[in-house]
Amino acid sequence: MKFLLVRHGETEWNKLGRFQGQQDIALNELGLAQARETAQELAALKPTALYSSPLYRTMQVAEEISRAVGLPVIKEEGFKELRLGDLEGVTGQEMQKRWPQVHAAWRNKPATVVMPNGESLAQLQARAWGALLKLEKYQEESDLVVVVSHNFAIRCIVAKLLGMPLAHFHRMSLSLSSICTLESNKRSRRLVCYNSTSHLSPESR
Repeated sequence: MKFLLVRHGETEWNKLGRFQGQQDIALNELGLAQARETAQELAALKPTALYSSPLYRTMQVAEEISRAVGLPVIKEEGFKELRLGDLEGVTGQEMQKRWPQVHAAWRNKPATVVMPNGESLAQLQARAWGALLKLEKYQEESDLVVVVSHNFAIRCIVAKLLGMPLAHFHRMSLSLSSICTLESNKRSRRLVCYNSTSHLSPESR
């Protein structure tokens, strides 16, 4: 079984550097262009199943893919982004000013942080990894499965796959509209490709 983990494209909050957890923010024009190019790329690969976080920005991408590949979108709550609570919509500077202790811990010891009225990375990883394991049981071993999700969620899945402690979370970077490829069979799971943006035109990167 092969999984293609797709991060959604750009929103205005991405552009402005605002933290974007489970707020339902739409893709902007660049994000929509990225979604169309991603859909074209995936159509050539002929996936057999399509799952998405139910948040609006990911569903916009999934619906583009759905039209291109002729598959229905199956919503999966486990692939939602980190619930940021009080930090939804704030910038890094605002976080540092209003929640200095949380900001310092997030930069230096991210695995220890529970977002104010939100989640921790460990909680996110548990539900996102659990959702992936559910798909492994449900899908056939020969399937090519597309999952549209989010920055932190995908990074947590990859970290779990690689056995990387969440203390090192900030050592990973994931581009908007990128694709990560995982392989899974009865013997092992492997990361085949990380953070690929080769399907995007220069104008869309």
